[in-house]
Amino acid sequence: MSRAKKIFKILSIVLAAVLVLAGLALAVAALIPFSPIKPEVRNIPDQTPFKLDEKVGLYRADDDRELMVTWGSYGGLTVNNFSPAEGGDLIPVSADVFTWKPYRVKEEYRVTFQRHPEGKVTGMRWADAKGPRSAARLENPAYDQAEVRYRNGGVELVALLMTPLSQGPHPAAVFIHGSGRSFRDYLSYLQTADYLARHGCAVLLPDKRGCGKSGGEWLTSTFDEYAKDALAGVDFLTGIEAVDPQRIGLIGVSQGGWILPLAAAKSERVRFIVSISGSATVLDETMRWENAQGIRDAGVPRWLAPLVEPAIANQIRKNHGEFWKLNGWFDPLPYWLKLSVPALVLNGELDKNVPVKKSVAILESVRRQNKKAEITIRIFAGSHHGLEDPRTGEIREDSFSSMAEWIQLVTR
Repeated sequence: MSRAKKIFKILSIVLAAVLVLAGLALAVAALIPFSPIKPEVRNIPDQTPFKLDEKVGLYRADDDRELMVTWGSYGGLTVNNFSPAEGGDLIPVSADVFTWKPYRVKEEYRVTFQRHPEGKVTGMRWADAKGPRSAARLENPAYDQAEVRYRNGGVELVALLMTPLSQGPHPAAVFIHGSGRSFRDYLSYLQTADYLARHGCAVLLPDKRGCGKSGGEWLTSTFDEYAKDALAGVDFLTGIEAVDPQRIGLIGVSQGGWILPLAAAKSERVRFIVSISGSATVLDETMRWENAQGIRDAGVPRWLAPLVEPAIANQIRKNHGEFWKLNGWFDPLPYWLKLSVPALVLNGELDKNVPVKKSVAILESVRRQNKKAEITIRIFAGSHHGLEDPRTGEIREDSFSSMAEWIQLVTR
């Protein structure tokens, strides 16, 4: 056999092996057991006998931590500390006794709320591994809290309203959630809202439609309906005495970044938008880019990844069913090109959920084409999707300060 024929035979065997491996990879990817997402069945009991409203507030613990006690998305209360970020559920046993279930540890504590002889809640006591503990309720907190309800047509939305107690009226922002099931209880949301409220910006933080106490169903809703949910929040804020109706904006987290420019195009009441870890690319394109990062991190050979990714993407589309049919091909670019209010865009340099470089390139192109769009872009070195500080793992302090200072600047 000639040398050329030997080489050709070897190459044929290698190519055949590659094709077999690729076929196996595609078959395995196609068989990945994705389960279709189903609507959630919610049953939130009446908890008026437990007088939850009396306990909501800010408390100073005996170790000098400041604790935020607020309403839970599924009933009861939550207790949250933001330095470091940690929280837990407070589940009522009686009007003044609750079970505290921290999110990050297995222990549970029995919490007893203390009262003034006249009946007002003044603090709480519990015992943990360090022994007896206590926290006094602050008489002069940085902000007030209220659980509020408003409507977008036939959908009732329930939200946490946080208003600074400093002299107002104040600028304000409505939160727009990320993908999937999402609630106001998320520590990252509460931490962001807490920082803004302490720095002079009121916040409306709802349960996403179809989640927590909010009505509707997120799985069968369009981005247009999400935008109208956000605008219903804007309309609600215009009636709040502590809020300046001329200085209300939107904050979108992750998926919420797609909805921001769409909502701003629908209402002149939106005066600014803030995108946190959002993308300016088509939703489906972002999903496929995220898949590619996951495949690479899993150690799949570079040459094999392009063959596996399409099968995984197709499974994800099936998994999301109606939601993907309604929203999967949404392109925010036309709305960015129409934007006429200031925008702040915050992304992590190492984000594996969002193609940051391409997204930034799109927005820089928008800045050149749309002179009305005052787009400020800030990329945080070493941070991922959650804008974590690479040294501590906590959300970066400078991401909060950048947001608060920018909102004050553009709403003067």
